[in-house]
Amino acid sequence: MRKSISIFLICTLIMMIFPSDWSYALEFEPAKSVQEKEEVMTEETSEEQTDVEQTTETSELETVESSEESSENVSTNGVEKEELKGKNNEESLPIEEKDVVTKTQLYSEDVMQEDADFWLVDSAATLTEYLKDSQKLKFRLTNNIDLGTSAFQLQSGTIIDGAGYTITYNKSTIAARGFYTNQANAVIEIRNTQFGNTDGTGAVGYYGIVTGSATNVTLIYDGISYYSTNGQMIYNPNGSVIMRGTNRIEQKGTSAYSQEWAEINYVEVENGETVIEHSSNQTNAFIWSTSTASGNPYANTSQIVVRENAVLDIKTNSNMTYGTLAPSYIVEKNAVFNLDKVTLATGGTRNQFFYSLQTQPVNFSFQENAKVNFVLPLPINLNSSKGGMAIGKNADVSIDVASGGIFTTSASSMFAISMDKAKQVSFSGTSLGTIGLNGANGVNNLSFTSNYLQKIETFTSKTNSMPTQEMFKEASDLSVQGTNFTNIPGTLDSFSTQEILSLKNSQKIIFSEFMDVPDQLGLIAADETDTSISLYGSSVNNGSPASTVKFFLFTAEADTSDLRKAKHIVTLNNFDDQENTTLNSIYKVTIDDLNPNTNYWAQMIVTNQVGESDFSNVDRFTTKPQLKNITADVTTTSAIINGELASDTGKWTDYSNGEELALPGQQAYYGGNYQQVKVEYSKNKAFPVQETKAQIADLYGDKNQKFTTKLNGLDGDVTYYVRTKVTGVSGEEVILAMSPLTQFQTVTEIINVEVPIEMAFQTQNKDLGTLQEGNVSSAEYHVVNKGNVSTKVSITDLTKENIAANQLLLLDHFSGNSGQDELALQMIIDNNQQEPLFLTSDLSNNPLTVGVLNVNEQKSLSLEGKYFNPTKQAVFPLYKMTFKVERNEE
Repeated sequence: MRKSISIFLICTLIMMIFPSDWSYALEFEPAKSVQEKEEVMTEETSEEQTDVEQTTETSELETVESSEESSENVSTNGVEKEELKGKNNEESLPIEEKDVVTKTQLYSEDVMQEDADFWLVDSAATLTEYLKDSQKLKFRLTNNIDLGTSAFQLQSGTIIDGAGYTITYNKSTIAARGFYTNQANAVIEIRNTQFGNTDGTGAVGYYGIVTGSATNVTLIYDGISYYSTNGQMIYNPNGSVIMRGTNRIEQKGTSAYSQEWAEINYVEVENGETVIEHSSNQTNAFIWSTSTASGNPYANTSQIVVRENAVLDIKTNSNMTYGTLAPSYIVEKNAVFNLDKVTLATGGTRNQFFYSLQTQPVNFSFQENAKVNFVLPLPINLNSSKGGMAIGKNADVSIDVASGGIFTTSASSMFAISMDKAKQVSFSGTSLGTIGLNGANGVNNLSFTSNYLQKIETFTSKTNSMPTQEMFKEASDLSVQGTNFTNIPGTLDSFSTQEILSLKNSQKIIFSEFMDVPDQLGLIAADETDTSISLYGSSVNNGSPASTVKFFLFTAEADTSDLRKAKHIVTLNNFDDQENTTLNSIYKVTIDDLNPNTNYWAQMIVTNQVGESDFSNVDRFTTKPQLKNITADVTTTSAIINGELASDTGKWTDYSNGEELALPGQQAYYGGNYQQVKVEYSKNKAFPVQETKAQIADLYGDKNQKFTTKLNGLDGDVTYYVRTKVTGVSGEEVILAMSPLTQFQTVTEIINVEVPIEMAFQTQNKDLGTLQEGNVSSAEYHVVNKGNVSTKVSITDLTKENIAANQLLLLDHFSGNSGQDELALQMIIDNNQQEPLFLTSDLSNNPLTVGVLNVNEQKSLSLEGKYFNPTKQAVFPLYKMTFKVERNEE
């Protein structure tokens, strides 16, 4: 029966709904009470006063595309900022603000206030007017604005939302120009704003976007762009800056006011991504930290903190800091810190990490899952500082130094590197030993601790891709003095002499991801037969691929997890066709010689370079029943079926004395009893449901159980096909048959063909004198196959039985002689006139085939021909025709 199959495809449309409210919210912590210390700043007497142009027109919002400028190497003979600032220390802030509002401008609070939070600003004049009202703190631009050389004093709580517009200004050397605050503990936020033009103009001056002249001022920049070739972005020497969102800074100093990126003690990247490209031909540092003020919570330090999940990307041609205040670089969980001092490098002393000789502790903290990449032209010059570099769990750290080792230290330095289960730490330089520390002998200034083995690879050249040596350690402490590596007494896993030599002669050392014994094992049994099972295992290899995998089979659940009670142990140690990696792995084995109809419990153990896992989960399976033999005692209409089911035919190994003393080839004794045997029989070997009968057999005995049943009411002379459906200990019914397919026949084949006893033929008097004169015809006779086998029928002889027959000449053609006693006689089969058979006396030598008759098939026979002497007195010839019937072998 043909089946029509329709396939329906159901498509699910998934709509992702994004929030349409892009508003911001700002939370403030209560201001701390701190002692305010003001810095005195004045205008230069030579600075010309410039008028601020007023305009009442607004411009359309322009999309500002950030473009990166290629940095140029410029000379360093410009005026240093500290010299210029020294001229302005006697005058104080704030300067008197100018009234820059024209008489024609009218402002309606109902019109100009966009909502309850923000005041709309279309010009510097509007902003000047609003700042006169101490209650107005939140502003949103509706146009690009130029602050020029005017001053805008901001209060704590001020938020300026640039809404994508650009602010330009010119502070030159005057702190109280553009945005500034002299309010201690102030918090000021600027968001969604571009400062300066993409060609580097429009952001001019030493004193940053917002000049923080008081103590503990917090500047928040959220989603800003800053472009300048003649300025400094951040000036808040007694406070901090917080970067949020996506920030793009291109500070390529090629003019007189090009400075550090920031004068500050504390930089925090709170979230998002901040990308900074900084170069200067006037100064030598990226950050200048100078504050020791008691009101500054970050006094005496120089800190960069990249908070959880945030990204900081720095390219600079300068030292990281001026001064000697204690530097620290903290990269929190899942955060990223990229520092590139090579791409924009201009050489000289700017290639150092620190401009001044360090005496205070220097601390690097790279926390869990942190990603850190330092590319440096020269080593990190620690001088005599203490401190250390702490690398946390699963952190990925790379420090590459173009010339020299990773660190340079004085003899009194006590700097320490510690790694705790780091994913990968790579130190690469051009000096032997590459670490370059100089701790006193016996001081553990290089250590890694782990509950797992850790791989350490050494490379004689930093450009090599293949390691010179691989080492595996669980926990070690080393003292490093240049190229002298020494085990700390009492370390848990000391380095050998050869391993120490490899560290000493290396230009690159990689501490790779920790390794553990495999865990998270999984095991599934499938594809079971009566004597075999396929086991599919998996494991997490924790940094080291499996060296061996052992599979265990038990015949009692209580025996699991005890290899001495296992009946089978199969060891896999060749993984050519397996998926075996340092991470997730999958294995497969097939175990043979199992016992049929038996419950088994499977387990697995995986071993890697670290050690052996615990036993896996237990998976139970049952082997299929097994038919040992089946016979049929057949009569004409019945058959007695007898059979035997196999039990305890499997083999097992005795591991009670351990694997080394195992005793193989033991006879199984643990096969289960069968529950039921059903005998099915059919005349069709495909066993279609409608043509198949079944009978429950009698099942008896314990081991190697026997079954019997009698099949009655069978048809005679018929072949039957037999199979069994056996229910074993699993409760599942399983089809079993001997190979080849079991069959029997009730009786032998019978050939029984019915042929005509006589056949009469004649001519017609009415045909005399016509063209049909002498034509012979007969009635239609039948040959029928009534046997149970296909039969071939042929005519093998024709003999003359009377005088009339003897007087006739039988022809095998129709070219007889008119008026002569000649007869052409044909046998017509199934009225097929195209293939007539001439009946002659030569049939004994050349029999004529009637055809092959299938069971119950028949063929019709008739006689036709020509009598060539029809006018003669009637004659009555008599012939005897012989039929041959035989089994068709074709």
